[in-house]
Amino acid sequence: LSFHFHWPRFSDQFHADATQMLNAALNKGSKPRIIADKIEVVELSMGTQPPELEIRDIGELTTDQFRGIFRLSYAGDAHIVLSTKVQANPLNHKKSDMDVMGSSRGILAAHQPLIVPMLLRLSNFRLNAYVVLVVSKQKGITLVFKTDPLQNVDVNSTFDSITVIQKFIQKEIEGQLREMFREDLPAIIHRLSQRWTAGKTK
Repeated sequence: LSFHFHWPRFSDQFHADATQMLNAALNKGSKPRIIADKIEVVELSMGTQPPELEIRDIGELTTDQFRGIFRLSYAGDAHIVLSTKVQANPLNHKKSDMDVMGSSRGILAAHQPLIVPMLLRLSNFRLNAYVVLVVSKQKGITLVFKTDPLQNVDVNSTFDSITVIQKFIQKEIEGQLREMFREDLPAIIHRLSQRWTAGKTK
């Protein structure tokens, strides 16, 4: 048994709240050495295509609460644009990388720290995972990923023309996203749903 979401045009307040929570999640803890400034979400689009949930097990079903295990899949058109600054020369962590970067007009082979702005666009998300979903009228939505959901994400940045850096950034962002899905996204969804249910009960 499966069903589809009605995917609305999300409100400006939703985007503001989600952006604030994503900013906090992206800047907590340690970041890759190349990041020389805080990371900011400058554009957030939930896209026009909803995720799909396939029911695998229903553990609880009452008028006030639902708990079930689902298979979640997503292949929509959501995207996020991030802004930060990077310290370019630490990227030269391998001699072969230095050779490639040194041939790219020399900008990343500086002997002194070189801080440059960078934009990152994350798109073409492909997710597939088993999740535990609890929906409560009083407590909001709780979602926990039981398996790693990230199948694909396209990462485009200011440095796409330099292959070695593009590959490095892709790997780093994928790692950060996997950690976010495991630790931060469930908390963000829960807090956003609490604000939504609080507004509905007023």
